[in-house]
Amino acid sequence: MNKYKQNLYTILLIFTCFIASPFIFHKIWKESAEAKKQVELPPPTVSSSANTGTNISNGGDSVSNENSGNNNTTENQPQENIPPADAAPVFGQSDISYFNDALFIGDSRTVGIQEYGIFTNSRFFCSIGMSSSNIDNEVIDGASFDDLIKNNKFGKVYVMLGVNEVGNDFQYTLTKYRAIIERLKTHQPDAIIYIQANLHVSAASETNIINNANINYLNSLFAELADNKKVFYIDINELYDDENGCLTAAYTSDGVHPLAAYYKQWCEWLCQKTVATDTSTEQATTTAPATPETPVQ
Repeated sequence: MNKYKQNLYTILLIFTCFIASPFIFHKIWKESAEAKKQVELPPPTVSSSANTGTNISNGGDSVSNENSGNNNTTENQPQENIPPADAAPVFGQSDISYFNDALFIGDSRTVGIQEYGIFTNSRFFCSIGMSSSNIDNEVIDGASFDDLIKNNKFGKVYVMLGVNEVGNDFQYTLTKYRAIIERLKTHQPDAIIYIQANLHVSAASETNIINNANINYLNSLFAELADNKKVFYIDINELYDDENGCLTAAYTSDGVHPLAAYYKQWCEWLCQKTVATDTSTEQATTTAPATPETPVQ
């Protein structure tokens, strides 16, 4: 009897396992699939805080790849939250009275403006051979450069130096030139500063050192000092260049300086490249720059 019961229990156990096993295996498979599904879920989406301009990151990477290259902005973000790029300067036309409170600093080309130009009421601190490196050695009309800018008030300052330094180390020259601009900003805080590009030389006058490629490179370094707020860069070469980017041979006798007759047109070109000293006025802010007049022999 005991053996019979034992066999009966065994049969019942096998039968129970046979009936229940599909349900057990199904439950195990379902739990395993759900667990796998949870592992493969995508990362949570970025909350609305992404639209505030805050860069939310996940593991060091930017979350919002859709906005890459677009300052992480969305079309719902207020425009004022985007820092504006420095706007290009708007130059306009002024008459020669604009230059009544101007100071011109430079080498022999600026001497030419002083002697043959039309700005009779402007102040000049210029000499043949002047450079950013030796400006503090100059005394003109009884005043040094420091005396001049500390003891006078100018509304505009024009600086054109560098052609006498093309053979020097460019970075050294840039350091000296930057120091001049910084001194002007310190002692003439209300003045507009114009950095004038160095004039090209004629093709026949180019040498291994004094050549327009080097002049252009030096000019490009100086141009980076302009902030288009108080310091502006203007390039006179658009007036005098030939088709090869050299000083037009017919406008010069030595390949370096314009003939005397052409300094008047240089001054007229400067009148077209002015910005207002008072932003509350419309002087020289809305007129598009005129096409420079071709010098006539």
